[in-house]
Amino acid sequence: MKYVEYSPKRVRCDQSHQGKVRVEISAMEQQNSHREKFRNLLASLYHLSGQDLQETMQRFVPERLPSRTHFLEKGNTADRIGYLVSGLLRSYFYDDQANDITTHFFKPGTVVISMESFNNQVPSGEYIVTMEASELLVITHDRMQELYRLVPVWRRIAKDVDEMKFNDLMNRSIQLQTLSASERYQLFCENNSDILQKVALKHIASFLGIDIATLSRIRKKY
Repeated sequence: MKYVEYSPKRVRCDQSHQGKVRVEISAMEQQNSHREKFRNLLASLYHLSGQDLQETMQRFVPERLPSRTHFLEKGNTADRIGYLVSGLLRSYFYDDQANDITTHFFKPGTVVISMESFNNQVPSGEYIVTMEASELLVITHDRMQELYRLVPVWRRIAKDVDEMKFNDLMNRSIQLQTLSASERYQLFCENNSDILQKVALKHIASFLGIDIATLSRIRKKY
């Protein structure tokens, strides 16, 4: 009778490989789930046909970005946009005193875009960076132009996104001019309770147009 030599090292290697395979399969299943949710959202809101959905999904590519990774840098022309599946991003710029000023927070279910740069293909005046590991469905400017041609309803979708972003900017501008610092913070908390624990106070302060000392005093009242 032959005895087979037991090799613990080989077993650990095999187990490690199997674990890696399981993780990769799980990641693929999650990506497919995200794509399916995005597909279903488009179908329900805009009644895209099966062919329209196929043309659309062929042009959106899943992308994972680690925390603190720039999706767009100032001076570069935005050649892509993304539908945020999970994670958190923010847009910002530096003022004349080199202060980091946050202009927007991108949460799951929203479109990550530098509107003027992408639409007009001009250099961006802002940065967009991940605040935590994030997953997006990304489409390039060239592929978006293909969608406009092949799936005309995408012109309406793009118009709706632009209007939503413009309204966000207008509402923020009005709030900065008409609300007190305390009212701005209270409204931010009501509308963004899901990201309060993820965002540094300095970024919330700059977004609200409040210095961090004032924000700290306001927070003590809540």
